[in-house]
Order: sequence, then structure tokens, then C-alpha cells
Amino acid sequence: MQYLEFVLFGIAGALGGALWGLIPYFIARRRSHPIMGDWALLWCTVSGLLSGGILVAPVLIVFILITAISTRDFKKPLRRGSTPVPQFPRQPSQPVVVQTGLQIICLAGPMKGQTYALTSYGLMFGRDMDCNVRFPDGQAGISRHHCALRWQQGVPVLVDLSSSYGTFLGNGTRLPPNYPTTVAPGTRFYLGNPSILFQVTAI
Repeated sequence: MQYLEFVLFGIAGALGGALWGLIPYFIARRRSHPIMGDWALLWCTVSGLLSGGILVAPVLIVFILITAISTRDFKKPLRRGSTPVPQFPRQPSQPVVVQTGLQIICLAGPMKGQTYALTSYGLMFGRDMDCNVRFPDGQAGISRHHCALRWQQGVPVLVDLSSSYGTFLGNGTRLPPNYPTTVAPGTRFYLGNPSILFQVTAI
């Protein structure tokens, strides 16, 4: 009979200790802290093995304090009457290229017959590797960075990049270096001499 009472007392103590251990588990769940929840389950098992709520009460208090501190929101409180700033997802690292409805056609020169779409990032002409319209190395009359078609307040402009041989409109007008000149569908321009001729057209 004494053995049965000892067993029943042990079972009751284990259940009581386990219930004590469930308290920090639910606190961690409520605060959305999965790591602390895992520790709480472990403590639930340990407290059940200790078979007594009185023995684990001090440790339980410390555990609750640690859980509360570790899940505390340390963000600066908002001022009265202010609204939270919405969090937007990060923009993709790759730039978004937008087609503009314009293209450049080479009418004469080494790229005769080729077309180049004018995107929102513009086009650069020259012999360098970073040019969109790249001429062969040693091409006479073409600088490394010769000219560029860009957008200025929503309007396409042609800019001479201080080239050695100049950028000209179809009528022979030489563009001042680094001075944007408005172009439109039908505008012709050449680099260095009329044998390298381009035209702006609508797609």
C-alpha cells in the first residue's frame, strides 16, 4: 500500500511539474518566439522529472523574465497621432529596362542595316566595351565614348561626349560638347563624317 501511495505521489508531482513547465511554453508561443518555446518544452520535461512545483518555482520565475526580456520590442515608440511607416519590399537589384517606342537605325557605316532599341537607359556610341553601339577597334573618326542618346525630362536628346571628331545633325550642324540637343523620329545624325549615319525612328 505504501508503494502504491509513493507511485501515485510521484505521478501527481510529475504532472504538477509538467504543468508548471507549460506556462513559459505558452508565453513563448504568444510572443512568437519559437526558440524560447523549444526551451520551454524542454523545461516542461525537466520540471516533470523533478516531481514538484515548489522546487521549480524560482527557476520558473527566472525563465519567465528571460522570455519577456528576449521577446521585448525595443523599437522607438511612435509619437502620439503619428502613423506607422509602411515597410515596402526591396527593389530588385537588376534595373528595369523600359522600351520607349523609339529605335536607332544605322543608314551608313560598319553597322549599316542594324537597329538598336532606345530604352529608358539610353544608348552610348563609341569604341569602348561599355558602349551599347560599339564600333570596331581602330574605327576611324570614332572616339572611345563618342556620343549618347539620353532622356531629359521625358524627351530624347543627343549629347556629344567631347569626342575628337564631333557629332553632327543630318544638316551638318555640329553639336557642342556635352550639350543635349532634342531629337525626334526622323532626326538623322552622323559621327565624325556622313559615312557613319544614323536615324531616329518610331517602332
